[in-house]
Amino acid sequence: MKHVVIIDDDEIFQFTARVRFQKLKLAIKVSIFSDGEEAFEFVKSGDYDDLPNALLLDINMPVIGRWDFIELFKDLPKEKTKNVHIYMLSSSVNPEDMQRAEANGLVIDYVTKPIGDQDLEKIFHI
Repeated sequence: MKHVVIIDDDEIFQFTARVRFQKLKLAIKVSIFSDGEEAFEFVKSGDYDDLPNALLLDINMPVIGRWDFIELFKDLPKEKTKNVHIYMLSSSVNPEDMQRAEANGLVIDYVTKPIGDQDLEKIFHI
């Protein structure tokens, strides 16, 4: 099952991303969280069979920020997280954020918004 988790507090992005994943038939299941804490609890307490294949992490999040989320995620058991691919999302092209994401071994790619269909397709062709 292809499962994607979107962590973004922008309701318009949440809606359009869900619709596009479903329209392109890229994900069977799309889970959406408005903050990092909710998403982390989902991953931490989730059943191994229900973990996402891809996690789209907005760079600006309330409660638990992007880097804090990644630090918490890093401390989860490897057998639980080894098949979860993290993509950093942002409307910013801040070189510091891009470099930090690139240097982080858990972040697969830094994707700038607005996110196109090709970007979404790339996420599931990992």
